[in-house]
Amino acid sequence: RERREERGEWRDEGRGDSWRFSSQASILITGGLAGLGLLTARQLVARGARHLALLGRSGASEAAQAAIAEMEAAGAQIVVLQADVSQAADVARVLAQMAETMPPLRGVIHSAGVLDDATLLRQEWGKFARVMAPKVDGAWLLHTLTRDLPLDFFVLYSSTSALTGSPGQGNHAAANAFMDALAHARQAQGLPALSINWGVWSQIGSAAERQADAWVTAQGAGTIAPEQGMAILMELMAQTKAQVGVLPVDWGRYVRQFAQVPAWLSSLAAEGAKRKGAEMPRVEAQRSEETVETERPFPERPSILQQLADVPAQQRWELLLNHVSEQVVKVVGLESAQDVDPQLPLSDMGLDSLMAVELRNLLTTSLGLARNLPATLVFDYPTATALTDYLAGTILKLEMAAETAVAEDVEMVGETAVANMDDLLADIENLSDDEVDRLLADL
Repeated sequence: RERREERGEWRDEGRGDSWRFSSQASILITGGLAGLGLLTARQLVARGARHLALLGRSGASEAAQAAIAEMEAAGAQIVVLQADVSQAADVARVLAQMAETMPPLRGVIHSAGVLDDATLLRQEWGKFARVMAPKVDGAWLLHTLTRDLPLDFFVLYSSTSALTGSPGQGNHAAANAFMDALAHARQAQGLPALSINWGVWSQIGSAAERQADAWVTAQGAGTIAPEQGMAILMELMAQTKAQVGVLPVDWGRYVRQFAQVPAWLSSLAAEGAKRKGAEMPRVEAQRSEETVETERPFPERPSILQQLADVPAQQRWELLLNHVSEQVVKVVGLESAQDVDPQLPLSDMGLDSLMAVELRNLLTTSLGLARNLPATLVFDYPTATALTDYLAGTILKLEMAAETAVAEDVEMVGETAVANMDDLLADIENLSDDEVDRLLADL
C-alpha cells in the first residue's frame, strides 16, 4: 500500500518503519535544540525528512551540534534559528526566513516548554506566565501565523499533567490543557492538529533530568523509552484524532493511590487491566440521573485488616505494631521490623520531614483508609508505639484485651513528642525550596 500526499510532506508505504517524510518540504520544530525536540528531529531525518528548522531561545549546545552534524551527514539540511516562540515578531521572522531560504513549510512540531514548579501556596503569577509563554502564546502564534499555509501536520507536545494532574505543576497542567483545546479547535476548523499528552520519558527531557522515574514508578506509571516514544509518534501522526495520551501504566497499582477511583478513570482502568490480563481491583459504577458511584479500588480487605480480625484480641496490638514497624522499615531503609525500637522517636532512626509524609501515605494505603491520615501524624505520634495506639484506638477502633494494651507514661510521651516535633521543625527549616514543595504537595 502506498499513499502519497499531493504536497508530498509524507507518505505511508505500509506501517511502522515504512513511514517516510518528503525530502521536498520543510518542517519546523520548536524546542528543537534539546530533549524531545532534538530526538524528534533525528527521528524525522531517519524517516526521510531533509529540511528541518530547529528553533530555540539560545544557540545549539555541544550535544546539539553533534546531533546536527550526524543529521547533516545523513543528507539533511538543518537550520538553527534562535528565537522566542512566545514573541510574535520572532515567530514571524522565523517563518519569513524559512519561506525565503527553504522548501515550502509543510509541518510544525511544537515541543518548546519550561517548568517552574511550586505548590499552590507558593504559586505566583510570574511562575504561571513563565510556563504558559511557550505553551500558550507559542502554540497560539504558530496557529495564527501558519493557518493559511497548506500544512500536512501540526503536532503539539502536551503532557499527561493536563489529564491526571501532577503535584506542584498546576501551571504546567493548565498550559498543556490549552494546547489540547487548541488541537480540537483546529480540527473543528478543518486544520490538521494533534496534541500528544506525553507521560514521563526515560533518559531524556526535564523529568529524566530531575530523576522523577522512581516517583512515577511508585505511582504505578512507567516511563517512555526514546525508541518506543518515537515509534508511537509515527503511529499517531498516521491517525486523525485531535488528542491522544501516551502513558505506560499498571492500572491495578495506579488506581490504588486513590481512596476512590475517579469516575473518568473507572472504565479506562478496567479495560487496561483486561488487556494486560492482570487482576484489576473491581471498579463498578451504578448510574442514575443524579449520581455516579464507584467502589473503592480494593478487591478485598487489606490483608492486615483481615489478620487483625482473625487473631485473638490480646494479639492485635502487637500485630498492628509489627505492621507499623514494617512501614517504617520501607521508608527509612532499615533491614527489618526488628530494627525499629517502638519506644524510640522515629526521627532518631533517621525519619525526616519528607519521610514522615511518605509514612503517612503508606499507612493510609496499607490500612485501606477512605481518607488520608492527618498530615501531622508523625508530629503528634512520634514513636511506633504511639502510632500504634492511635491507629488501634482512634482509627481502627480495635477490640483488645485491656491488660495487653501498651501505654507509655503520659508525661514521657508528652516530653518525647515535644522534643521530636522540635527536631522535625528544625529539619523543615533546613529543607531546600524543592524539598518544601514536595512536602507540601503530599500534605
